[in-house]
Amino acid sequence: MITIKKELERCKKEGLSGVIGTIISTKGSTYQKTGAKCFVSEDRKLTGLLSGGCVEADIVEHAVKVLETGKPAVLHYDFYGEEDIVWGLGVGCNGKMNIFLQPYLPKKQPERTEVIDQYFSQSLQKQLHAVTIVNAKDENLQGKMWILDPLQSNDDSLITVSEIAHDYQDRKNNLKNEMVYLGGEKELYVYYESLSPPPHLKIFGAGSDAIPLVKMAKSLKWIVTVLDHRPTHCNENNFPDADFIQVYPKGSVPDVSFNENTYVIIMTHNFLHDQEILESIIHSNAAYIGLLGPKKRTAQLIESSQTLKAHPSIQQIHSPIGLDIGAKTPEEIAFSILAEIMTVYRGGTGKKLSELAAMAYS
Repeated sequence: MITIKKELERCKKEGLSGVIGTIISTKGSTYQKTGAKCFVSEDRKLTGLLSGGCVEADIVEHAVKVLETGKPAVLHYDFYGEEDIVWGLGVGCNGKMNIFLQPYLPKKQPERTEVIDQYFSQSLQKQLHAVTIVNAKDENLQGKMWILDPLQSNDDSLITVSEIAHDYQDRKNNLKNEMVYLGGEKELYVYYESLSPPPHLKIFGAGSDAIPLVKMAKSLKWIVTVLDHRPTHCNENNFPDADFIQVYPKGSVPDVSFNENTYVIIMTHNFLHDQEILESIIHSNAAYIGLLGPKKRTAQLIESSQTLKAHPSIQQIHSPIGLDIGAKTPEEIAFSILAEIMTVYRGGTGKKLSELAAMAYS
C-alpha cells in the first residue's frame, strides 16, 4: 500500500494521472488473491504486481485506454488450460481473475481522487472498509467509492445508493474482499474490501545490524521507519528499503507518534540513549517494545531509572529481544526478532506446528 501511496503523491506533485488496478475476484490458482493492487502512472511506470509479471504489460495497455476515456473498466483473465498461451500470456496458473481498473485523475476528477487518497492514507493507520461500484447500468455510478470506519456505527449512512447501504449493513460485521452482484434496476456490481494496516516497525538505531532487519521487514510488506542521530549511518544509501528515515539532533530523543499498530525496536548500542528512548516511549500504546541486549544490561538500565522502575508496564518490555532459534549472524538475529514480533502481531505461540498438532490429537 505504501509504495502505491508514494507513487500517487509523486503523480500529484508532477501533475500526472494514473490507473489503479485491483483484483476483485479470483477462481482457482492465481499468483495474487483478491484485494491485491497495482498502479500504472501516466508515464507508464508500474508499481506492484498482480501476476508473476505475465499480464502486467497487458494491464498497462488497458490502463492507457482508461486514461484516454476517463472511465473505469473490468479486465477478465482466464488461465485455465492452454488458452492463455494462445493469446500470448503463457501464465499457466489454472485460474481466473477479474481486475478493476480505476482512473486516478487529480485534475479532472478531484472528488474521486480525494476519496482514493483517503483510502491509501487511512488504510496504513487503521482498519477500514471500502465499497466500490465496479459496474452498473448507469455509467456515472461506475467507480463511485466510499471509505467507511467499521467501528463507527453510523458510517454506513455515508453510502448514497440505498441498495448498497442495505447490503453493506448485512455484511458489515463479517465483511470479506469480494465482488457482489446486487442486481435490480441499476444492475450493480459492488466490490467490498476490508483492510487492516500492516505493522509499522520503528527502529531506533541505524547500525549495521539494523540493515538486514529492515530488508526482512520490507519483504513482509511492513512499514519501516529508521531513526538515529548519525546522518552518516541513517541515510538512504544504507537503508534504501526503509519507508521513512529520521535523523534527529544528538543528545535528544525524537518526537515520534505511536499507536496500537506500532512495533518498536531499540538498538542504538548506547546504554544511556537506550534508557532515554525507553523512558520517552514507555507511556505510549505501542503494541510491542523490544530492547536489544542481554537480560543483565536491561535490568541495569531499568534499575538506574526512577521512571522505568515505577512504570507498571515495564515487565512487558521484550528483552532479550527475539525467539530462541539459535541465531548467530546479523541476518539470523534479525529473523529471530521479526519472528517474535510476528507472534505478537498475529497472536501465534512461537511453538513448532508439529508440537501443536500432536497436542491437538493427544
